[in-house]
Amino acid sequence: MSPDLKTILINRRQVRQFALESARVRAHRFTRVSSELLFTCEAHLKQFVLAYVRRLPSKGKTIV
Repeated sequence: MSPDLKTILINRRQVRQFALESARVRAHRFTRVSSELLFTCEAHLKQFVLAYVRRLPSKGKTIV
């Protein structure tokens, strides 16, 4: 992963570990996680948060 391409919302180590643990049930054993997966996870998380916040009522102070 190049140093100028960073993810800011996700913990890369935790995502990488979760992906590898999730892949253990497969017949093929995976040992690496690409930076593209991390950027895809980051993009999906950003989209989810934006959509969630936009659906909230315009009252209150707490995002639930």
